[in-house]
Amino acid sequence: MKKCLLLGVLLCFISSTLFAQEAPSGRITVKITDAAGKALPFASVAVRAAADSALVKGQMSDEEGKCLIEKIKAGKYYLEVSQMGYTTQRSTTFQVTESNKNIDLKSMALPNAPKNLKGVEVTAQKPYIERAEGKTILNVESSVTAAGNTVLDLLRRAPGVTVDKDENLVLKGKQGVTVMIDGKLTYLSNEALAELLKSMTAESVSQIEIITSPSAKYDAAGTSGIINIKTKKGQLTGFNGSVNASLGGGKYIFGNAGTNLNWRTKKFNWFANLNYGEWNGYNTRELDRRTGGNVPLQFRQDVYQTSHFLNRSMKSGFDYFLTPNHTIGVMASGYTNAFWRNAPSATQVARLHGATDSTLYTGLHGNNRFKNLSFNLNYKWKIDTLGSELTMDADYAKFKNRMYSFLADSMVNMHDGKTLNHSAIRTLPNTEIQIRSIKADLVRVLNKTSKIEAGAKASFVRTENNMRFDSMENYVYKPVPSQYDQFIYKEDVLAAYLIYKKQFKKTDFVAGLRLEQTTSDGNSISLKNRIKKTYLDYFPNASIDHKFSDNHKLGLAYSRRINRPGYGQLNPFMFFLDKYTYFRGNSFLTPEYTQNTELTYMFKQKYIAVLGYSRTVDGIDEFLLLNPESKVTTSTNRNLANQNTYSLNLTLPFDPVKWWNTSNNISLYYNQYRIKDSAVAFTNERFAYNFNTTNTFTLPKDIKLELGGWFESANVYGIFKAKAMWAMNAGVQKQIFKKKGTIKVNVNDIFASNRFKGGTEYGDIYLYVNNRWQNRTVNVSFSYRFGNNKIEGARERKAGNEDESRRAGN
Repeated sequence: MKKCLLLGVLLCFISSTLFAQEAPSGRITVKITDAAGKALPFASVAVRAAADSALVKGQMSDEEGKCLIEKIKAGKYYLEVSQMGYTTQRSTTFQVTESNKNIDLKSMALPNAPKNLKGVEVTAQKPYIERAEGKTILNVESSVTAAGNTVLDLLRRAPGVTVDKDENLVLKGKQGVTVMIDGKLTYLSNEALAELLKSMTAESVSQIEIITSPSAKYDAAGTSGIINIKTKKGQLTGFNGSVNASLGGGKYIFGNAGTNLNWRTKKFNWFANLNYGEWNGYNTRELDRRTGGNVPLQFRQDVYQTSHFLNRSMKSGFDYFLTPNHTIGVMASGYTNAFWRNAPSATQVARLHGATDSTLYTGLHGNNRFKNLSFNLNYKWKIDTLGSELTMDADYAKFKNRMYSFLADSMVNMHDGKTLNHSAIRTLPNTEIQIRSIKADLVRVLNKTSKIEAGAKASFVRTENNMRFDSMENYVYKPVPSQYDQFIYKEDVLAAYLIYKKQFKKTDFVAGLRLEQTTSDGNSISLKNRIKKTYLDYFPNASIDHKFSDNHKLGLAYSRRINRPGYGQLNPFMFFLDKYTYFRGNSFLTPEYTQNTELTYMFKQKYIAVLGYSRTVDGIDEFLLLNPESKVTTSTNRNLANQNTYSLNLTLPFDPVKWWNTSNNISLYYNQYRIKDSAVAFTNERFAYNFNTTNTFTLPKDIKLELGGWFESANVYGIFKAKAMWAMNAGVQKQIFKKKGTIKVNVNDIFASNRFKGGTEYGDIYLYVNNRWQNRTVNVSFSYRFGNNKIEGARERKAGNEDESRRAGN
């Protein structure tokens, strides 16, 4: 009944607005000439939005230099005209209205480009970091040092983003980041997500969007914000594509290869992306753990883990243009990943501040095999030329994770060298997740200054987890039934949203509300523990922006968001890291909620300051439990803390000279965690900051140099305190084969400085970690573009199962 009511409300709204009178569209005419007034054929003419420079439409001038661009909706725009050998020019700002539909700009003259400037050729380039529509955008294709790197490497040096000791993403000092790939969440645990991001190459990515205050249109999940990774998709007519390959290494070798293909005509568009990669690396960890009780002990552990990761991924889709206003499409994507690791360790055990009594030698071997197959069916209707449209998506996704882990340990007496005890176990946890979702989104332009957006979504998730546990006796595995378990979790979420947008003379106003009803059922078969929940949440979102002049703009935004526990975090299985360290899920976790407020000031449309405050209640954080008798430490998750974060983010792009572009980002924040638990209660807080810079130098003969770096000060995360981290990167790029081919060489973490150091201390718990990854690497990459070069507007498509993807194994 509730499902029918929700969808009925949406259908009533759609039916009442779809058939309004179609609004007229504008047309722009211009003639492109050189400085002498001679016509310039085949010049590139781009229509860009005056507010944020977003590309609206593109066209080429004909043989007489004339250009006609039609179907431009109401709004303020400017033209950007470019041609090889000439300096790019920008028109004055003009406005398309119902009474001023035909814009005739007469002519635009392009002066000859200077051949050199003190030996340096000047060419236009897109900045690596830019800000638009409340997003921080990383244009990956513009970066020289990105080539050959993984997406996780790119995120390590993204402004405001850090990676903690477990390779979890942190945004502006806050955990709870929602990660999407082409608008779809990844449905992976934190560990599996990190491995996936390490398998994705920079060559397969066009942009990375960082959104700290999403609108009500997005799923409400993600208390600190959203990171959307946009993969490459062709925008050219005819048949075209690209191939790429890279090889790199530090202590170990890694490489990848891939291709992007696109075939576009007036009636259909087909695209496909194929990628293959192998990654080899290592990870060293030093852990110092101390216990209290009557006999305080100290455990000093050294771990050296080698890893091998294999990735095969594909995405293919087909759009069919039924009419100029109606499009249907299908898309399939999937990946098959395999991960092997070998992690021997030695743990010295001693009385606190005393000599080593014994050493625990542990061998940990394991492999994971991840499989995903997803399907999307979609429809789009352009209702009028003002921008009104209806989109509908139906999605199905299936994930499988097959794991194998072998753990053997021997305790050796350091006084006489005798083995005190020996044990060996193997675990075989398997996870299968199925997700079905359907959604509809409507944008209805009411007039030239206002519009309404509305939508509904229903998602249905089922996860099944099975754990098998065997112990070795006399070199024969025997089952341990007491450790067997089956955990089945079901979750249904029904959502609806409404957004109203209004433009005044100098002020833009947006208000939205999203409702989500969640019904969950978690059942641990062997533990005979079943937890059912039903709750309704509301998520308001509002923003107001005022333009005082062309140089000064001020905006205020507010949003409320949720972070539901990951499916794996709810799983009560016990995972063994070594004889004294376990991890267990928590079926009693509840969602955490965050309220975000941001005040944004923009100067000269490029210098940006964002002052923010967020408050999280019932925060989900890692918590350590110590058994004083066995000295076993169990890591779990609890609704542990309330968090306050005060932040100031500065975006400072500069062009010291025409051939030098620099993008700089500074984030200052104060994090305060108030830990509330029956065992302990304390406050973990401090002031922290990070700095990110990218400098690009454009040289003669199609050569680019890039030098960048980042610094993250000491910070706090839940119960943990982290020390400072930093790294620097450099690269060079050369275009060849008439600019269709590109060679890039880069060095990452030049000084091998990127590592995590930190720990926690409360009650009888003391833990210090020194974690280091394969850091200093050298990469060589080559890419080549082929096929037709005529640009058409590509249809960006996002599937409907966004929030569920992020949580599918957490």
